[in-house]
Amino acid sequence: MIKTKSIWLDTKNCVVSTDRTVFTFNDLPLIQVRGNRSTLKVNTLVMDTTSENAHDYKNHVWIVKLGNIKYNREYYFNSDKESIPTIASVMVDTYKGINNNFNCLEITSQDINQLVMYVKSSDNHGLTKGGHTINMYINIIIEEEYD
Repeated sequence: MIKTKSIWLDTKNCVVSTDRTVFTFNDLPLIQVRGNRSTLKVNTLVMDTTSENAHDYKNHVWIVKLGNIKYNREYYFNSDKESIPTIASVMVDTYKGINNNFNCLEITSQDINQLVMYVKSSDNHGLTKGGHTINMYINIIIEEEYD
């Protein structure tokens, strides 16, 4: 049997660092993960900006990491040598296409009531560019398998 949980994270509704690279979601409802094997993956990622004519999020590779979550370190390798797991690596190109490398993170049993999301672009800036704020809406799916 598989149970699925969906978590929506909106960078407009969290505590944001001044460089807009760290987003702390403190007001999540309690999410209990209890499956024999549980995986976390990104289902949907949407970006927009504060200016109607600005598309500062396009033509960048965006790396999204997730902190404050327990994961199975035996099944995770990250070539950037950071201990924060990467959950998505996406590019929004000029045709509005999103390419996801389909990361899947095996997580352990836990109670989640806070998540920290780290976001940086390929040219090393957070969710801001040219004086414009960039917003990200991300849907994370947790699939719990039970025997």
